[in-house]
Amino acid sequence: MKYYRIGFVGSGNLAWHLAQDLEKAGHYIPVIYSRNEESANLLANQLYDTQVGENFDFTSYQLDVLILAVKDDAIAEVANQLVLESETIVVHTSGLKPMDTLSSLEDNFGVFYPIQTFTKERAIDFTEIPICIESENTRVHDVLFHMGKSISQNVLVMDSRQRQILHLAAVFANNFTNHMLFWAQNILETEEINFQLLKPLAKETIRKAFDLGPEKAQTGPARRNDLGTIQVHESLIESNPELLALYKILSKSLRINS
Repeated sequence: MKYYRIGFVGSGNLAWHLAQDLEKAGHYIPVIYSRNEESANLLANQLYDTQVGENFDFTSYQLDVLILAVKDDAIAEVANQLVLESETIVVHTSGLKPMDTLSSLEDNFGVFYPIQTFTKERAIDFTEIPICIESENTRVHDVLFHMGKSISQNVLVMDSRQRQILHLAAVFANNFTNHMLFWAQNILETEEINFQLLKPLAKETIRKAFDLGPEKAQTGPARRNDLGTIQVHESLIESNPELLALYKILSKSLRINS
């Protein structure tokens, strides 16, 4: 296994997990730079021998790879300010932004996109996380592939268009699903019913969807075209126009696509 000197720009949720897992895999993280100095110091303190950088000049750290774990809209701006050694590879971690967002860096750039939602307080098993890589030359590909394989069992080559499609699907699978759980919690807690009662149901729903496929796993009143049940549900939430509209849209989509 090859080991690399890897720096970070950004110290948010993704950087928090990725930096620590890369270090556990044997890589060295000599520097982290972030506009949030407090957050950068917290992450540096989790690592073995990591400095907090003062600016975008990384020439003194002999980096093989610099990971930009920043907001999508900041990637190009940060890339234009970097001062690097000629061989340092720069990657962004966005699912949405194309690889050529880094085109100002000439040849040594790529994408390193882990498909997961990250929260600092929650442990993550990186070995189960798919990592999508993209590059334009063999050297960058080899470095990103070996770096990915050092922490994950699943490293995929994916171009910018494919990654955008995957990111869109991830929003449906993650963000929208979580938002449905927000409304479920809201409905229950309004009546002082414990939200945790839905946990076994939600877990089985996800398991079934991936075991059987979502279409075969689908159940419920809209799937059965049970209009009586649907009417009762609508009457229970008629005082909340936003939730009622959402229920009707989802029920209609479910009937059409079941």
